[in-house]
Amino acid sequence: MNNNGLMYNQSTIQQIDIRFDMSKIIEYTENNYSDFEWFEGFAVIRFYADWCQPCVQNFPVFAELATHYAEVKPEIKFGKINVDQSPILTLRYNVYGLPSTLIFRNGEIIKRIAGVKSLNELKNLIDAIQ
Repeated sequence: MNNNGLMYNQSTIQQIDIRFDMSKIIEYTENNYSDFEWFEGFAVIRFYADWCQPCVQNFPVFAELATHYAEVKPEIKFGKINVDQSPILTLRYNVYGLPSTLIFRNGEIIKRIAGVKSLNELKNLIDAIQ
């Protein structure tokens, strides 16, 4: 529930999506995940659920992170995976807590980030592994 006692739902996520240029974040599913799995370079993938309050509340931070790197390092891919719509990927990558952010380099997981992080924390983690 949000501060007004309302449940977060798909329309809330869509409202957040509209506030940011979502072309920077690709929606991955079990049908197109090979785009990041076989990508030669860095990919930052957020696992989330519409019912997950911390996921919804922290998504603007992830969107801002993607926008920042689209300007300074456009070669980094950013994506999101809805765990309810892609349960096989959730199991494949051993995602048990939400939100979870996985950083891939050349298709291999090099960093797992569990839970909510600030924009600066995420930038520092990404910058440290490049």
